[in-house]
Amino acid sequence: MSAGVSAWRRFAASIEPAVCDGCRACALRCTAGIELSRHEYEAVLEYAVDPARRADVERVTQQDKTVLLGDGVTARACRYFDMGSDSCAVYPARPLVCRILGFVDWMPCPIDRVASRVPAAEALAALRAYGREERRPLEAWDGGEAPAVFGMAAPRGAEP
Repeated sequence: MSAGVSAWRRFAASIEPAVCDGCRACALRCTAGIELSRHEYEAVLEYAVDPARRADVERVTQQDKTVLLGDGVTARACRYFDMGSDSCAVYPARPLVCRILGFVDWMPCPIDRVASRVPAAEALAALRAYGREERRPLEAWDGGEAPAVFGMAAPRGAEP
């Protein structure tokens, strides 16, 4: 693992989301097209195919992800966003951009619940390292198909 990957992974792990527990105020930001690195993609898939959560993740990925914004405007929610509970089916394995939401000055908590944000210099250093990684939307990594839970090849030896 490169030093850059280590830096942004340590940064992501240092964000303590306990203040978010039970809050769904930022859920509208969980849209399709979020870019993630290959490492993040594999971590999400590994989490999704775990037998303990596979059925729930499959249920969530089969939901209609259309979000009605009003006046005929719609958006598409992330594949792993549970439309029924406004929660993330892969929350512990979510990508960096999802982890920093609410914890950095340029993506603040929409209801000001996060009092202590990550210092900008620390966040920017981690994001510079992250920026050197190849990133693609989830749908581009797997060709738009729902991943291993639907029979596609599982990452890192995970059993379907």
